[in-house]
Amino acid sequence: MKRASSESASSATAAKKLSTFNNTGGFTEDSIPQHHYHLGENNYAVVSDFGNVLNVHIRKFKTNEKGRIFPTKIGVSFSPYVWESLVTEMDNSSLPSETGKVLIRGV
Repeated sequence: MKRASSESASSATAAKKLSTFNNTGGFTEDSIPQHHYHLGENNYAVVSDFGNVLNVHIRKFKTNEKGRIFPTKIGVSFSPYVWESLVTEMDNSSLPSETGKVLIRGV
């Protein structure tokens, strides 16, 4: 059974924030949007605020024939708490790496 809402459907829709990933035009290497951080190859970390919920996404992006960069479905999303915990654990771990970088591989 649905709970009755005191807000009208139009006001609830207007209150929603657009996602960082709703940018259907993509971007180029020369104009990386705010809150997008290139991690190497086609991988980006993106901090998004959607519906008043903050998330950190690690996502594979693809480049089209016009040089525009778009997100793919390949990736993961973390809450800030989980992200901070992961970063702390990685800093405390002695991960074997020749370059000192973490490589994200798509499946």
